[in-house]
Amino acid sequence: MSAEIKALIESNPRCRDLLKAVVDNPYIERHQLAGKLGLSDQELEDLLAPLTEKMVVLELTSQADSSVESRVPKRVYLVNPELEEAVRGLL
Repeated sequence: MSAEIKALIESNPRCRDLLKAVVDNPYIERHQLAGKLGLSDQELEDLLAPLTEKMVVLELTSQADSSVESRVPKRVYLVNPELEEAVRGLL
């Protein structure tokens, strides 16, 4: 699996930035992640797709914090705990 993660990082330099942001800020919300990396929603989606597909980054959905936004689920991201050590080693 480490080889697959390494290949993903080497295929797109922004992958390293995304993984570093998620490792440093577990349970980071989608809009915060996009803002931190300076990416549009589509760019973030394109970057996350292979990482979530291989379950390197996990996407969790929960209710929003305030009752006004409760109908819109909040998406947060974290590195798969089983792979976190390997990811940290590659960063």
